[in-house]
Amino acid sequence: MHRLRRSVSSLTALLTFEAAARRESFTRAAGELGVTQAAVSRRMKLLEAEIGRPLFLRANRRVLLTEEGLALYAATSDGFDCIADAIARIRERPADLTVAVSVAFAHFRLLPELSSFRDVVPDANLRVVSSDTWTAPDDPSIDIAVRYGAPPFRGMRVLGSLGEAVVPVCAPSRAGELAQYDIDDLIAGRCGALIEADAPEPTWMGWGQWFTAQGRTIRPTGTWLRFSSYSDGLYAAMAGQGIALGWKGLIERPLGDGRLAALSLPVLTPKERHWIMVSDKVAPSTQAEAFASWMERSMGFVP
Repeated sequence: MHRLRRSVSSLTALLTFEAAARRESFTRAAGELGVTQAAVSRRMKLLEAEIGRPLFLRANRRVLLTEEGLALYAATSDGFDCIADAIARIRERPADLTVAVSVAFAHFRLLPELSSFRDVVPDANLRVVSSDTWTAPDDPSIDIAVRYGAPPFRGMRVLGSLGEAVVPVCAPSRAGELAQYDIDDLIAGRCGALIEADAPEPTWMGWGQWFTAQGRTIRPTGTWLRFSSYSDGLYAAMAGQGIALGWKGLIERPLGDGRLAALSLPVLTPKERHWIMVSDKVAPSTQAEAFASWMERSMGFVP
């Protein structure tokens, strides 16, 4: 027998006490519990008798807790909350499929198109982990992951990939006025601020690499606008605040719907790609294979 049962004979009395203490009224507690006010009062008298200390100061229409009552209320309130939380966690249906992607991929590719996967697999219980920290090889809860780079990837097996093309982008409202400018104008700062952002993947190209690939090793002399997030940098470009490097495979949607425009400047094709991967330790689940197939159909990934 648990020692709590040796302390009080009725767990119902503790539930009644918690309600009466929280509501500061036997009448309101009775309404919450679906019993009479007399039943609440009787249970509290029996509980006080068992404990051997008064728990309430009874006023006309209100009850207040004694020092002993306050101590018991703190314990019962926390205890019942813990029990309720545990039951809620137990009732939660575990994810059938956990997908890990970078924040930028989640924002610009996955989330805008995710509803079409729900149409294909309506009963899938999906969990999306959007993070720029690469944890998939060491996190057994991740069923499928998308990462930009070049294989091999430790602990992962490739299911498909999406090629990329890197080009300067800006707000459509600025694209017309910038059409006459070239790379040297970018370097001289005549095109406005260059937007630089911390890359969500270590192999992503920055402006320095882009200029070097064009045979320009001189550091740009214009203004810079720097962000700790690549997504924030793209949103700044959409708002007309400067020019950012855009991965056309990643930002296909904002390029297509007119939130961004590609400038008439050289397009680079990096060797890195976006890769769909699963753990090489276990066979991919049916849900993971369905998700990879959906990405091939809806986003242009190739097996």
